[in-house]
Amino acid sequence: MKKAIFLVVIAFITMSVTRAQSLSQVVIASSGATISGASNTLSFTAGESVIGKISNGESLGQGFWQGAIEGVVLSNEDFTLEVQATVYPNPVTNYLNISFKDIEGEVFRIMVYDINGKQIYQKELIGSTSNEILDFSGYSSGMYILNIEQRATKKSKSFKIIKQ
Repeated sequence: MKKAIFLVVIAFITMSVTRAQSLSQVVIASSGATISGASNTLSFTAGESVIGKISNGESLGQGFWQGAIEGVVLSNEDFTLEVQATVYPNPVTNYLNISFKDIEGEVFRIMVYDINGKQIYQKELIGSTSNEILDFSGYSSGMYILNIEQRATKKSKSFKIIKQ
């Protein structure tokens, strides 16, 4: 009888070891793709499954990381320029006019960047003048970024300028 129980236990252990489940890495994702080339294949997914618990007001016990913690505010500070500025004509051929409203006592920095991000012009304005004219005649045709920054508050406004 002991022999029979022993054999049953050995048989059970042997069957459980040989018939054990195999776990493979599988992600059920919200999106992804497979890209194949001449000799390689790349498969990727967007969104990893959650392991554990994420909480940010609401709890998420299972699902995807993508969009799981939504609505996290890094800052509620407004970085837009408080002073009204008008830039004309756009597209520009030779001279670009910048018109300010209510800038008395303010200091501004005007910067122009080319399409590669290289700063090609900079000037500091003291709020005594309400108009500024920039000479674009020496610049080649293309797109430029004009950035006007209020020095005291570091708030700024950018304009896309097209030079014809």
